[in-house]
Amino acid sequence: MEQLVKKLKGNNLTIASCESLTGGMFASSIVNVSGASSVFAGSYVTYMDKAKEILLDGKEILDKYGAVSYQMAYLMAKTVKEKFAVNIGVSFTGNAGPTGSENKPVGLVYSCIVFNDKKYEFEDHYNGSREDIRKQCIIDAKNRILQIIEEKH
Repeated sequence: MEQLVKKLKGNNLTIASCESLTGGMFASSIVNVSGASSVFAGSYVTYMDKAKEILLDGKEILDKYGAVSYQMAYLMAKTVKEKFAVNIGVSFTGNAGPTGSENKPVGLVYSCIVFNDKKYEFEDHYNGSREDIRKQCIIDAKNRILQIIEEKH
């Protein structure tokens, strides 16, 4: 995460996260880096569907597509980008296990990065333990954000 914080600082960019299955791991890992307060605005942890309804006004998407969907991941990233007034919003929603939900398999994760006015959506299928799946989400997000910044700046 040090590399991400450095890259964000160097490009005068700010970021916020909205996390479901990761439960705040992205936020925690970024604030472990000294100086992160200059680039990381904050995070929503919308673990239960009720939190997605209240904080994201997500009832319609929940009813139509479910919590584990591209549509929810996009709403999550877009909402924190707007609410925190940052350059980048990142989100994670999926099934870390041990059982799946919404008839979707364990290891299925949707994530989204909204960078300025462009969205990047990802569907991943991870293997391993609950912890392995959650950690891999964070690693992939970090690498994807670094790549997007590199391409845009």
